Amino acid sequence: MTDMADYHSTGIARNISYKVLFDVYYNDAYSNLSIKKHFNALKKDEDRALATNIIFGTIKKDIFLSEVIKRLSSVDYDKIKPEIQVILKAGIYQLYFMDRVPPYAVVNDCVNLAKLFVSNKTGSFVNAVLRSAIRRNKEFENIKNESDIPLWLSIYLSRFYDDVFLKAMEEDFLKSPDMFVRVNKLKSAPQDAYEALNKEEKICETTFMPDVFKVLKPSAVLNSHLMRNCIISIQDISAALCAYALGAEQGDSIIDLCASPGGKSLHIASLTGNRANITACDIHKHKIEFMKNIFKCFEADITVIKNDAEEYREEFFEKFDRVVLDAPCSGLGVIRRKPEILLRLSQQDMQNLIKIQENMLKNAAKYVKKGGILLYSTCSINPEENELQIQKFLTDNSEFSLTEIVFPEKFYENIHIYSKGEIKLYSHEFFGDGFYICKLVKS
Repeated sequence: MTDMADYHSTGIARNISYKVLFDVYYNDAYSNLSIKKHFNALKKDEDRALATNIIFGTIKKDIFLSEVIKRLSSVDYDKIKPEIQVILKAGIYQLYFMDRVPPYAVVNDCVNLAKLFVSNKTGSFVNAVLRSAIRRNKEFENIKNESDIPLWLSIYLSRFYDDVFLKAMEEDFLKSPDMFVRVNKLKSAPQDAYEALNKEEKICETTFMPDVFKVLKPSAVLNSHLMRNCIISIQDISAALCAYALGAEQGDSIIDLCASPGGKSLHIASLTGNRANITACDIHKHKIEFMKNIFKCFEADITVIKNDAEEYREEFFEKFDRVVLDAPCSGLGVIRRKPEILLRLSQQDMQNLIKIQENMLKNAAKYVKKGGILLYSTCSINPEENELQIQKFLTDNSEFSLTEIVFPEKFYENIHIYSKGEIKLYSHEFFGDGFYICKLVKS
């Protein structure tokens, strides 16, 4: 079609945010990976900030935005093309939640996106719906702040948490999470890395963890030579607690059963100065290759093998001093960072994951030497994946018991140990992601 809009007739930030959103909604992509793929086209920080706001805002307000489209559209919601649904959701999000964006620019760009990616005819449909959204804005005020958490999940979690907790969790979901980086001590002392990062301007600040910094200016940190040269890496402060909780010592034989993308194995290598025998596992070939490359760049001495944590391996029986199982989980502790989790997760998925965790724990237990440690963790706040999963495990495996998690003194000012051997972190109460860590010893 000769008169379709061209690439340059839409603002670059909206063009890229459309591509990422389409990827997330209809190609089951993870937002962070899709952003990595498409954001190279955005050269200005303000374009990156605008696109990021549109992407995460649209996904987080999905329940509300879908309802608005249903009420405004002359076409049945299910009959609207997927591309147009995405364009409308992003458009309405900007009109209703981003007050610095001129409405005419939003409508104009959304119409041009529809013409560019679908057809001229859909451009006029998008135009009509968005103009109606501007006119009828007041109608939707009363449902703007209704829950953004799917109803089934709120009901499920209400079995374990009260209304005050759930409200705090919902409010926290809409916030932007902080970014943290961890220093690779195999290549640099934390203090040296900190000084190098803040040489020109202050782009990060220290935390209670000596090797973890809070990022103040993400683009400056991501573009730093320390990031390029594998001296620092992105790791949330909650996830970074795992290696400290493990308390690995030089000479220990350690297996990380669900290691990809390799952050926890790298941290263990960093804390032990490459003097522990670490094996990192994954079931997928491409993830194994990724870890091999990343470990090489970080100069971490880690063996990488293909292994399915659900399948028992005889040769691993009582072979390891420490076994790490960072189990596949619902991800309910990281939904503000990966909001697309809530678009896809179902109650059946949750039950399937609980079963997978149970199977993996059963195998992991057999790999621990007598007197050895099993560290179990998830980035979930669901008790059935966490403390209730462990309770069941302890009932079935009497040779295991909870053991003290020992941290440097400074850590205790910031972390509440839930009970002996267990840490529960909630993102609305802590600096980092929602997380569960449990340390068990085999007698």
